[in-house]
Amino acid sequence: MSGLEYLVSEEIDRVSKFTSTDEGVTRLPFTRENRLALEYLAKRLSEVGKRVYVDRMGNILTSSGRENRRNDKVVFCSHYDSVPSGGRYDGTAGVVFGILLLSLLGKAEGERIELCAFNCEESSLFGRASLGSVFFLKGEEALGDYETLIGEKVSLTELMEKADFQSFSQVEKPFVEEGTRFIEIHVDQSKELSKKALDLAFVEKIAGQRRLSFTFKGETNHSSLMNLSARRDSLLASTSAILKASELSKLMSSEEVVGTVTRLVNTPNVMNMIPGETETTVDIRGFSVRSLEEFKGSLTDYCRAVSEGAAIEFSSSELSAMDPATMDSAYFEYLQNSLTVKGLSSTRMNSIAWHDIAEVSKYFSSSLILLPNPTGVSHSPREAMDLTSFSKLLNAMLEIFGGSHASN
Repeated sequence: MSGLEYLVSEEIDRVSKFTSTDEGVTRLPFTRENRLALEYLAKRLSEVGKRVYVDRMGNILTSSGRENRRNDKVVFCSHYDSVPSGGRYDGTAGVVFGILLLSLLGKAEGERIELCAFNCEESSLFGRASLGSVFFLKGEEALGDYETLIGEKVSLTELMEKADFQSFSQVEKPFVEEGTRFIEIHVDQSKELSKKALDLAFVEKIAGQRRLSFTFKGETNHSSLMNLSARRDSLLASTSAILKASELSKLMSSEEVVGTVTRLVNTPNVMNMIPGETETTVDIRGFSVRSLEEFKGSLTDYCRAVSEGAAIEFSSSELSAMDPATMDSAYFEYLQNSLTVKGLSSTRMNSIAWHDIAEVSKYFSSSLILLPNPTGVSHSPREAMDLTSFSKLLNAMLEIFGGSHASN
């Protein structure tokens, strides 16, 4: 392990210790671990010469503390919250990349670079992704007062008020010039780059999402009921969503759309009773609005028809809808050419996974760079990252942004 790789590993270790579980990293928004991570990041960024702005959601944006507004700023962004028992690198790698870049750049060069660390980007807690970046870019009025899906039900507003994250701010919210470019560094959520022995990938397009909630209402009864035609089993009806989502994913695979039933709440959920109400959530990903809507419509219609045939009440709602996002092709072409000259091997690809930069791309020039994941597993303790590729990219970015030879 090289000296720089050791530095990277050590920095990731420091952030990863803020977890509520021994296996993997569990750092849900608004928890004690989440707050401790924010405190650490604010302190660490102060050590590298930056002051921080923190909003009510816990999003962090650095500032040089000066009033000099420039239109050549580059903001490295990612998130520091996690899924339950997630990996060490998802989100964290991008935040650490920004910290190390700032720590290794000279003071003058560092004024051009900022770090934005979003909070509440993962959808585990509220069933909705990118709440942090939406809040940061659009304001609180762009969000609903959602309730938590994990643990005791608490509203987002209540959690924000209790957290008082804005008290960590050292400066007013810095103005982000129109010409600012955002770059997200993220670990790949597949094994593709490792299999091809590539250092990185530039993402051209990020898949959109449709998040749905289906509720099946039947009738609770004794599990010994032998008259099967008299049963109104909500759990049995809900399996229509699971099976149909899998079937549609296979049928529409050529259109690059996939759906997953991700969560199930069953009532009364005891051994000797027929379920009377079952709620499922569905996560649909795809690269075109048409395919997303077609999948959503087909799945909803099928579940409704199955429910009617079984005398089950069926209702559906859309939790969130995010359209596919396209990255700035001109800028990532510049970056790819620059990194190729510096010896990094790369490819271009689309990402079926959603990323923080997708929301940012609606307002600013945006680029997403993926680093190899040797296990090909994400949102899991088995998640991995190629430290050599990370270090090579960091070295190259130091050269691009750190000297007079940098052309952009």
